[in-house]
Amino acid sequence: MRRGWALALAAAGAAVMAGGGYVAGDWKGDRGEPSCAEVRQTAEGLFGQWSKLDTDDERRTAKVRVAADIVLVHDDCFPFATRSAARAAVQQLDVSGESTAMRIAAGLVACETVVKDPTSCRTRP
Repeated sequence: MRRGWALALAAAGAAVMAGGGYVAGDWKGDRGEPSCAEVRQTAEGLFGQWSKLDTDDERRTAKVRVAADIVLVHDDCFPFATRSAARAAVQQLDVSGESTAMRIAAGLVACETVVKDPTSCRTRP
């Protein structure tokens, strides 16, 4: 199970880096720092993907973790409540172990403070 978690995290990181993921990576070249709008769009996009995955899909945890890390790295782009929710989600994910319910709860807390429409966090395919 640990190996599956590591692979899911690596896959989520690769997906973020490929699709507008320069927000989470190094800023080299002519682009410079991303704008707050780009940062928020990337975080919201991750939660949009998260909400469409099955509850037992291990990629859900990775997407929440990456989105929360983006919020924490770009803290000047988010209000205090959002940063606090991201921090709480990361802490809850760290202690969740194999508990799907705890991982879902952590994702909901972070998602509902990042996205513009919090009801979208509860949608399923």
